[in-house]
Amino acid sequence: MTKTGHCHCANVSYEVSAEPIRMAQCHCEACRRTTGTGHLVQAFFNSTDVKIKGKTSNHKSTSDSGNIRTRHFCPNCGSRLFSFNSKMPDIIGIAVGSFDDSAWFKPEVILYNSERPAWDIIDETIEIHELM
Repeated sequence: MTKTGHCHCANVSYEVSAEPIRMAQCHCEACRRTTGTGHLVQAFFNSTDVKIKGKTSNHKSTSDSGNIRTRHFCPNCGSRLFSFNSKMPDIIGIAVGSFDDSAWFKPEVILYNSERPAWDIIDETIEIHELM
């Protein structure tokens, strides 16, 4: 089943032709700051299974493991859309909130629980890691 999504203004859109490799919820400081809330949820896919239409801007930062994380967002509306990690350059993480229908999403792992704000309640039945 093809999954579709786009940014808030619809200048950037995408189609995904595969099931996710992994689904995660991250509470690290970078994810909290780039989303403006308590966490980011992403579904990860092989980048060859994703077709992107439109131009994004990006921001690069170094993770605590030394890898480079490149976050892509719409230059018009600012919506956070995709990310890549230099450790796995062929994998794309897509912000789940940008999908047209995200009913299929369920995180398989929670990362950086040690940085999670107390008000951001989690499902404790999901695998939890205090860091990455």
